[in-house]
Amino acid sequence: MMLRRDVDNSDDDDDDDDDVDVDNDDDADKRDCGAPCHAMFFPEKERTVLRYWVGSWAAVCVASCLFTVLTFLIDSSRFRYPERAIVFLAVCYLVVGCAYVAGLGAGDSVACREPFPPPVRLGRLQMMSTITQGHRQSTACTVLFMALYFCCMAAFAWWSCLAFAWFLAAGLKWGHEAIENKSHLFHLVAWAIPALQTISVLAMAKVEEAF
Repeated sequence: MMLRRDVDNSDDDDDDDDDVDVDNDDDADKRDCGAPCHAMFFPEKERTVLRYWVGSWAAVCVASCLFTVLTFLIDSSRFRYPERAIVFLAVCYLVVGCAYVAGLGAGDSVACREPFPPPVRLGRLQMMSTITQGHRQSTACTVLFMALYFCCMAAFAWWSCLAFAWFLAAGLKWGHEAIENKSHLFHLVAWAIPALQTISVLAMAKVEEAF
């Protein structure tokens, strides 16, 4: 790790003299770095307001989607295709809303990790909490990521399925039974593709907590 310092000296002929080698003998120390968890882009007051703003709307989303799902469970025969795709949209956004509410309740315990130990040569240096990066660092972070990413991708797919089902019903004059006979294709597209995307992201270790 290199730390550059500014030197006001016009007689400096070698730029290498401006580099101070803080720690270059341990590769493990070089890996102990990351973006700070607090006050990197927004002040703490703005982060708190945004967190409760998003959490409040997430709670509203959970309530409305839960009402839709419970209505479907009470009498599922009332919801036929193409309207039934809306129910699966509600299921997806119900999980997304629950994930945001859970993130609000967990606070920084999921998004942030404990500070790294200071380098040996800088033992008195106060280290900062960093953003959680990688699915191996936090199980809670991985679970929330899987819920958010999978359900968001599935919701996008169900929007497409809903539009296509409405096209079949309104444009091509397909009946409810004809659309229901093809509903397995909707489920294949809406659930399988997001599952493959989620597995791919986890396999490539591209999970990073948002703050």
